[in-house]
Amino acid sequence: MPGLRWVPVPLAALAAVIGVLVMGSFQGQAAQANAHQTGYRAGGLALTVETMYWMSNDMTGQGPTAKSSPAEFHMPASQMPGIQPVGDDRLQVEVDLSNYTTDVQRYSMSDFTLVGAKGKTWKVVPQGLSLYAAAANLEPGFESTVTIYFDIQGQYSKHLTLEWSRGGTKVSIPVTIGGASMAGMHM
Repeated sequence: MPGLRWVPVPLAALAAVIGVLVMGSFQGQAAQANAHQTGYRAGGLALTVETMYWMSNDMTGQGPTAKSSPAEFHMPASQMPGIQPVGDDRLQVEVDLSNYTTDVQRYSMSDFTLVGAKGKTWKVVPQGLSLYAAAANLEPGFESTVTIYFDIQGQYSKHLTLEWSRGGTKVSIPVTIGGASMAGMHM
Protein backbone atom coordinates (compact mmCIF):
# COMPACT_ATOMS: atom_id res chain seq x y z
CA MET A 1 0.00 0.00 0.00
CA PRO A 2 1.49 3.32 -1.02
CA GLY A 3 -0.07 5.31 1.93
CA LEU A 4 1.61 3.19 4.61
CA ARG A 5 5.03 4.60 3.85
CA TRP A 6 3.88 7.94 5.38
CA VAL A 7 2.67 6.40 8.68
CA PRO A 8 6.13 6.38 10.33
CA VAL A 9 6.54 10.14 9.86
CA PRO A 10 3.58 11.18 12.09
CA LEU A 11 4.46 8.42 14.59
CA ALA A 12 8.04 9.72 14.81
CA ALA A 13 6.76 13.28 15.29
CA LEU A 14 4.35 12.09 18.00
CA ALA A 15 7.15 10.20 19.76
CA ALA A 16 9.36 13.32 19.66
CA VAL A 17 6.58 15.49 21.15
CA ILE A 18 5.94 12.94 23.91
CA GLY A 19 9.69 12.78 24.65
CA VAL A 20 9.90 16.58 24.95
CA LEU A 21 6.88 16.64 27.28
CA VAL A 22 8.29 13.89 29.51
CA MET A 23 11.71 15.58 29.65
CA GLY A 24 10.05 18.92 30.50
CA SER A 25 8.05 17.24 33.23
CA PHE A 26 11.21 15.84 34.84
CA GLN A 27 12.90 19.24 34.66
CA GLY A 28 9.84 20.83 36.26
CA GLN A 29 9.87 18.28 39.08
CA ALA A 30 13.57 18.91 39.71
CA ALA A 31 13.03 22.68 39.70
CA GLN A 32 10.12 22.32 42.12
CA ALA A 33 12.18 20.15 44.47
CA ASN A 34 15.09 22.60 44.39
CA ALA A 35 12.78 25.59 44.93
CA HIS A 36 11.93 24.29 48.41
CA GLN A 37 15.57 23.83 49.39
CA THR A 38 16.75 26.89 51.29
CA GLY A 39 19.68 27.56 53.51
CA TYR A 40 22.99 25.75 53.63
CA ARG A 41 24.03 22.13 52.91
CA ALA A 42 26.86 20.01 54.26
CA GLY A 43 27.42 16.29 54.68
CA GLY A 44 23.87 15.15 53.92
CA LEU A 45 22.07 17.77 56.02
CA ALA A 46 20.46 21.08 55.11
CA LEU A 47 20.53 23.94 57.63
CA THR A 48 18.20 26.93 57.82
CA VAL A 49 18.70 29.64 60.42
CA GLU A 50 15.45 30.43 62.24
CA THR A 51 16.54 33.04 64.80
CA MET A 52 19.65 34.71 66.18
CA TYR A 53 19.45 36.97 69.20
CA TRP A 54 21.32 38.13 72.27
CA MET A 55 20.56 37.13 75.83
CA SER A 56 22.05 39.20 78.63
CA ASN A 57 21.97 38.90 82.38
CA ASP A 58 21.33 42.59 83.02
CA MET A 59 17.54 42.31 82.59
CA THR A 60 17.53 44.32 79.35
CA GLY A 61 17.67 41.32 77.03
CA GLN A 62 19.54 43.51 74.58
CA GLY A 63 22.97 41.91 74.84
CA PRO A 64 25.86 44.05 73.63
CA THR A 65 23.49 46.46 71.84
CA ALA A 66 22.22 47.90 75.15
CA LYS A 67 23.71 51.03 76.67
CA SER A 68 24.98 50.55 80.23
CA SER A 69 22.84 52.05 82.91
CA PRO A 70 23.56 52.49 86.60
CA ALA A 71 20.13 50.95 87.27
CA GLU A 72 21.10 47.62 85.66
CA PHE A 73 20.41 44.57 87.74
CA HIS A 74 22.75 41.65 87.10
CA MET A 75 21.25 38.29 87.92
CA PRO A 76 23.49 36.40 90.37
CA ALA A 77 24.46 32.88 89.33
CA SER A 78 22.89 31.53 92.54
CA GLN A 79 19.48 32.74 91.35
CA MET A 80 19.90 31.64 87.74
CA PRO A 81 22.08 28.52 87.41
CA GLY A 82 23.79 28.30 84.05
CA ILE A 83 23.55 32.01 83.27
CA GLN A 84 26.56 33.57 81.60
CA PRO A 85 29.04 35.54 83.72
CA VAL A 86 28.49 39.27 84.28
CA GLY A 87 29.95 41.16 81.32
CA ASP A 88 29.37 38.29 78.89
CA ASP A 89 26.46 38.07 76.52
CA ARG A 90 24.92 34.85 75.29
CA LEU A 91 24.19 34.45 71.60
CA GLN A 92 21.28 32.10 70.96
CA VAL A 93 21.00 30.62 67.48
CA GLU A 94 18.09 28.41 66.50
CA VAL A 95 18.54 26.33 63.35
CA ASP A 96 16.52 23.72 61.52
CA LEU A 97 18.49 20.68 60.33
CA SER A 98 16.90 18.42 57.73
CA ASN A 99 18.12 15.15 56.29
CA TYR A 100 17.66 15.23 52.51
CA THR A 101 19.41 11.89 51.92
CA THR A 102 18.19 8.30 52.09
CA ASP A 103 20.63 7.47 54.93
CA VAL A 104 20.51 8.24 58.65
CA GLN A 105 22.62 11.32 59.38
CA ARG A 106 24.20 12.09 62.77
CA TYR A 107 24.55 15.71 63.86
CA SER A 108 26.38 17.12 66.85
CA MET A 109 26.69 20.43 68.68
CA SER A 110 30.44 20.13 68.15
CA ASP A 111 29.76 20.75 64.43
CA PHE A 112 29.24 24.45 65.32
CA THR A 113 31.84 27.11 66.17
CA LEU A 114 31.52 30.87 66.44
CA VAL A 115 34.32 32.91 64.87
CA GLY A 116 35.01 36.55 65.64
CA ALA A 117 37.45 39.22 64.64
CA LYS A 118 41.10 38.24 64.44
CA GLY A 119 40.22 34.53 64.43
CA LYS A 120 38.90 34.36 68.01
CA THR A 121 36.64 31.30 68.36
CA TRP A 122 34.00 30.04 70.77
CA LYS A 123 32.58 26.56 71.24
CA VAL A 124 28.93 25.82 71.98
CA VAL A 125 27.98 26.41 75.62
CA PRO A 126 26.35 23.29 77.07
CA GLN A 127 23.48 25.49 78.40
CA GLY A 128 20.26 23.62 77.80
CA LEU A 129 21.96 20.43 76.63
CA SER A 130 20.45 18.58 79.56
CA LEU A 131 17.11 19.14 77.82
CA TYR A 132 18.45 18.39 74.35
CA ALA A 133 20.93 15.86 73.07
CA ALA A 134 24.44 17.07 72.33
CA ALA A 135 24.34 14.71 69.32
CA ALA A 136 21.54 12.77 67.65
CA ASN A 137 20.57 10.78 64.58
CA LEU A 138 18.25 12.24 61.99
CA GLU A 139 16.26 9.79 59.86
CA PRO A 140 15.89 10.35 56.10
CA GLY A 141 13.34 13.05 55.30
CA PHE A 142 13.13 14.23 58.94
CA GLU A 143 13.92 17.64 60.40
CA SER A 144 15.01 18.81 63.85
CA THR A 145 15.14 22.27 65.40
CA VAL A 146 18.33 22.78 67.37
CA THR A 147 19.16 25.68 69.68
CA ILE A 148 22.81 26.50 70.30
CA TYR A 149 24.39 29.04 72.63
CA PHE A 150 27.70 30.90 72.73
CA ASP A 151 28.96 33.10 75.60
CA ILE A 152 30.84 36.10 74.27
CA GLN A 153 32.61 38.95 76.00
CA GLY A 154 31.01 42.25 74.94
CA GLN A 155 34.09 43.63 73.21
CA TYR A 156 34.02 40.71 70.72
CA SER A 157 30.34 40.93 69.81
CA LYS A 158 30.76 42.41 66.32
CA HIS A 159 31.59 40.77 62.99
CA LEU A 160 30.73 37.25 64.10
CA THR A 161 30.36 34.21 61.85
CA LEU A 162 28.75 30.89 62.71
CA GLU A 163 30.76 28.03 61.20
CA TRP A 164 29.10 24.66 60.57
CA SER A 165 31.44 21.78 59.68
CA ARG A 166 30.12 18.44 58.43
CA GLY A 167 31.45 15.72 56.19
CA GLY A 168 34.51 17.71 55.12
CA THR A 169 32.45 20.81 54.24
CA LYS A 170 32.66 24.05 56.20
CA VAL A 171 29.82 26.55 55.86
CA SER A 172 30.16 30.14 57.10
CA ILE A 173 26.97 31.90 58.15
CA PRO A 174 27.09 35.60 59.08
CA VAL A 175 25.57 36.43 62.46
CA THR A 176 22.84 39.00 61.91
CA ILE A 177 20.75 40.24 64.78
CA GLY A 178 17.64 42.21 63.92
CA GLY A 179 17.38 43.65 67.41
CA ALA A 180 16.57 41.60 70.47
CA SER A 181 13.73 42.29 72.83
CA MET A 182 12.49 40.87 76.10
CA ALA A 183 9.93 38.89 74.07
CA GLY A 184 12.80 37.03 72.44
CA MET A 185 14.63 36.40 75.69
CA HIS A 186 14.55 32.82 76.97
CA MET A 187 16.60 32.11 80.05
